[in-house]
Amino acid sequence: MKRSAVLMAVVGSAVLASLAYASGPPAEEKAKGEAAAELSSRSMDVPYLAVPVVRNEMLVNYLFVSVRVEIAQGVDLWRTREQAHFLRDALVRASHATDLSDPDDTNLLNESRAIEAYRAAAIQALGERAIGGVTIVASYSSQGSGI
Repeated sequence: MKRSAVLMAVVGSAVLASLAYASGPPAEEKAKGEAAAELSSRSMDVPYLAVPVVRNEMLVNYLFVSVRVEIAQGVDLWRTREQAHFLRDALVRASHATDLSDPDDTNLLNESRAIEAYRAAAIQALGERAIGGVTIVASYSSQGSGI
């Protein structure tokens, strides 16, 4: 008798969970998710840019940075994405042309300087009209400390 009661409770909770899952998230959460999906679908991600960290003319570290470039509304997204190789090249060049590390810590990225440099590089590669915003998605140090 006990065994069947436990079995029925387990089956009942599984049925309730599947019904809740089938009904989907609340409308407010769904709207937030759709807005985030729309925003991320108009972006180009450029992962793992190697940013050298140089001190006293010596290479002391590498930071690996992932960047997201938002494509402005009204710009042909697919034509812009066809230029992704030019964007990556421009961002790599900016990573090596400018000191993007934190002046006080060789394991950290100077995010404001990096965003400024990457935005200028993205504009150079894709045109000012095409760029919405530029964000740093992640940054990791080759010495093990990350953001």
